[in-house]
Amino acid sequence: MIWSHEQLIIDNDIVTMVKRTIQGIDVTDDTMAVDIIKQAHEIKDFLHQRHTIKFMRQEQSRPRLFDRSTRGTWEAKGGKDTTEAARDEVRRILKTHQPDPLDDSVKKTLREIVKTAERELAPS
Repeated sequence: MIWSHEQLIIDNDIVTMVKRTIQGIDVTDDTMAVDIIKQAHEIKDFLHQRHTIKFMRQEQSRPRLFDRSTRGTWEAKGGKDTTEAARDEVRRILKTHQPDPLDDSVKKTLREIVKTAERELAPS
């Protein structure tokens, strides 16, 4: 079996985007900006409206690795591809992550599982 920490990080981003897509988009007068659309002849620019910015942040999936910047911006930030970004994230996690300690009941259950496995797998 081959294991890739980078692939695990990439897959996590993909799953997050898929889950957001499956969740769907709320269609209400507020989310559809009905009041703003009624003012379209005055506004002429929907992208810079607070409403648009608020709901884009809320509705659009926001992966951590996939860079949606323009090519120029992406290159100016170092031009790392997804695998390189994932590798950086793996390094950050391995360097900084402090796991929560296991509950005593969980430790006990794990010890029991190991003892059972040792008995069952011990040579006769």
